[in-house]
Formats: sequence, C-alpha cells, structure tokens
Amino acid sequence: MDQSIKAYDFSDISVLVAEHNSYMRQTMRSILRTFNIGQIEEARTPDHAWDAFKLHKPDVVFADWAPGFDGMGLLKQIRRDEDSPNPFVPVIIVTSMSDKEHVLTARDLGMTEFLAKPFSPKLIYLRLRIIAEQPRSFVRTGNFFGPDRRRRQIHVDENRREKGRNDNGDSGAESREREEIA
Repeated sequence: MDQSIKAYDFSDISVLVAEHNSYMRQTMRSILRTFNIGQIEEARTPDHAWDAFKLHKPDVVFADWAPGFDGMGLLKQIRRDEDSPNPFVPVIIVTSMSDKEHVLTARDLGMTEFLAKPFSPKLIYLRLRIIAEQPRSFVRTGNFFGPDRRRRQIHVDENRREKGRNDNGDSGAESREREEIA
C-alpha cells in the first residue's frame, strides 16, 4: 500500500460482494481480505444478494452492474424497499459500463460510489476510504432517495436571491448547477 494513503482498521465492518462472475467475486474477496475486512459475504445473483443483504445487514455493498446482473434493481431495492434493513448503507457500483450515461443512472438511483472495471486494490481501498472519511448525508425527494449528490461544499450566500442575476445573466443556482455537472 502506498505510504501516503492513511491506513484504516476495517476489521469491524462487514461487506457484501454481489457479483455474477465467480472469478471477480473471488478477486474482490481476496482484495478485501488484504484490508482485513471483518466479514465478507458473497452473492452471485441479485435475488441472492437481496436475501444476503437482509440476513447479514452489511456495512458496505459492492454491487455488480452487467448484462445478466441487474445491479440497478438491487440498488433500488436497497434504497426503496420497505423491507430494506438499511436503506442508508453505502453502495459501491462495480461495472465495466463506465460511460457518463451509466454513471449518471447509478448516481440518480442512489449509489454512494462508482468503481469502474478493471479495478485495482488501491481503487477499492480508496472507495472504502472515501466512505469512511467523507460520509454523505441522505436526501429524500419525490423521485430520489440516496446520498447527497453534491461532493463539494459550496458557500451559499444567505442573501443570494436578493442579489439577482450574475454577469452571465443567469441566477447563482443556474451557475452552480453548471459547475456541479462539469
């Protein structure tokens, strides 16, 4: 492990690896063991993953999203099903479908982090570290429930509405939306 990366004790956390490919499940398990993860559960189908999630109540879920494995369906169940034991659990989507459209879809369904395949142990560790160091508050609106999508802290002036439009002719909110999308 890189000397500049802070070491964490993950021995008290449990992880669910929901992955259709047995080789990838085994690889994830091996990597997570090197981080001294306390308990690692595996599931090879979304239904099995849902059952394992309800039974074991993991602290973190790594969910595959691939043809033949509906990781987005699992994510929706975790976030929205009334039988979900923990709709606030961090969910890391792991997929080779890493184009912008797929990232935005996963974000809009409530993922916590995104991990593109192929991945390295360092990238897995960094996702776990982000979850530990930067817990995100959750937002519930009419059609969304999940971690707050904003990553940066943006100072919002209390009198922003009174100040009117900026030099570009748009409101501050429109300008902030453009910044967040970029």
